[in-house]
Amino acid sequence: MKTMGLFEAKTKFSEICAHVADAGEPVVVTRRGKPLVRIEPVKDSAMTIRERRAAYMARYGRQEKKDKDDFLPPSRSKEMPRGIELE
Repeated sequence: MKTMGLFEAKTKFSEICAHVADAGEPVVVTRRGKPLVRIEPVKDSAMTIRERRAAYMARYGRQEKKDKDDFLPPSRSKEMPRGIELE
């Protein structure tokens, strides 16, 4: 994995993007010698998300959705006391 400083990455941003897109190799940008960000191709990121989702589904499976009635507040009966009286 290629690394470079922030100033160099700023001045050669177009070249870096072309290199990452063509070679598929991520580039790490550092600030004062510490890793700051990683520039990587979009296709690798999308695959990673798919892989994460597949791993999640394999581990937990599909959760059954609760009935929509479970999310509704309980209905109020006429026998329940109220602050006002109805005629």
